[in-house]
Amino acid sequence: MTASARERSFDPAAPEHVADPHPLFHRMREEAPVHRQVGRATGRAFWYLTRYPDVQRALLDPDVGRQLDRLPADLAAPHRRWEIDALAMVRRNVFHLDPPDHTRLRRLIAPAFGARTVASLERRVEHVVGGLLDCMAARAAAGAEVDVIEELALPLPILVMAELFGFPVEDRARFRAWSDEMLAGRNGVRTLRAGMRFVEYISEKIDERHARPEAGDDLLSRLVEEERDGGISREELVSSVFQLMFAGDETTVNLIGIGVLELLRHPDQLARLRERPRLIGPAVEETLRFNGPVGHARPLYALSDVRVGEAVIPRGEIVLPVLLAANRDPAVFPRPDVFDIGRDPNRHLGFGHGIHFCLGAALARVQARTAIGSLVNRFPEMSLAVDPADLEWTSDLFLRGVRRLPLLIPR
Repeated sequence: MTASARERSFDPAAPEHVADPHPLFHRMREEAPVHRQVGRATGRAFWYLTRYPDVQRALLDPDVGRQLDRLPADLAAPHRRWEIDALAMVRRNVFHLDPPDHTRLRRLIAPAFGARTVASLERRVEHVVGGLLDCMAARAAAGAEVDVIEELALPLPILVMAELFGFPVEDRARFRAWSDEMLAGRNGVRTLRAGMRFVEYISEKIDERHARPEAGDDLLSRLVEEERDGGISREELVSSVFQLMFAGDETTVNLIGIGVLELLRHPDQLARLRERPRLIGPAVEETLRFNGPVGHARPLYALSDVRVGEAVIPRGEIVLPVLLAANRDPAVFPRPDVFDIGRDPNRHLGFGHGIHFCLGAALARVQARTAIGSLVNRFPEMSLAVDPADLEWTSDLFLRGVRRLPLLIPR
């Protein structure tokens, strides 16, 4: 295959691959595992990595970083305009920084997502899920169609993250609206306005905590105390809260939606889970491997010439480790295209790897296990209300999910 033909053939961003990119990734892994693709609309080039060892290495390699300002000005210049967007104002956080700043900020924030905090939130998650399922049951009893995304997956993480930061529960509708607008990105002005409003809200809450330092023991209060002591700057604080709310929300929503969808598309595994409810943990892990909510890592920059297999990625170019592809690498996962909720071992990269392993992974897992497990138990006769082929997927490979997941629940 010629280089030009390969570029046309191996474009993960093409619309025909949105719903199911896995056949493409299998071909890329075999024929072009380290592939440079120029975007059709933007002209921006990305190096896609699709083999498990290459993806894992890129996520660990200190010569592959996230900070554009670590490149010389001439190499950074072509990328600058792509970072001028609604989120450019909030890039001083662990998602976008490399060591040593990344190390410092992660050390401050990580305890809030540790085992003790997550365990304390688990009962609250169960309570929230129970209430949401009650509402779904009432709608089903009235003969209405229910939507897993709108009525369960969307409200749950917003409620949980608001509680973690100590934000008023009544503000959740505003969080949802801002998050939806930023994720859609259909209108640059509206996206920027939503981002600015979210930033202004966070700044107001930070000022309130400074005015009343005795107000609470939530995560925001603890981070404000670190700002007061000089451990974190105001820009880093605002940026960190913004990204934790936004990233944790979308990833968890999509994980729950895809998890329910895959169980319904694989009735043998759904029956297996109903027979053995303790498999809910492995079922969530298999969802992360089989069809996870994060398609690829955040764009990385080659800080020097980086050799990957037989290819050399020049300094200054963008590297995209494709988690979805790595997680179906047959060299690592036997029968990679089989959805098996009892798979063991399951060394997937669904939450990333290395220093940028997802901070909120434990909390996302608790929410997914509780939401999916409770839904399966509460509605044993549920089924999809539409053909899976008719479901609408988000258009971005980075954060993937279905926009709606309508169910039929017999009365």
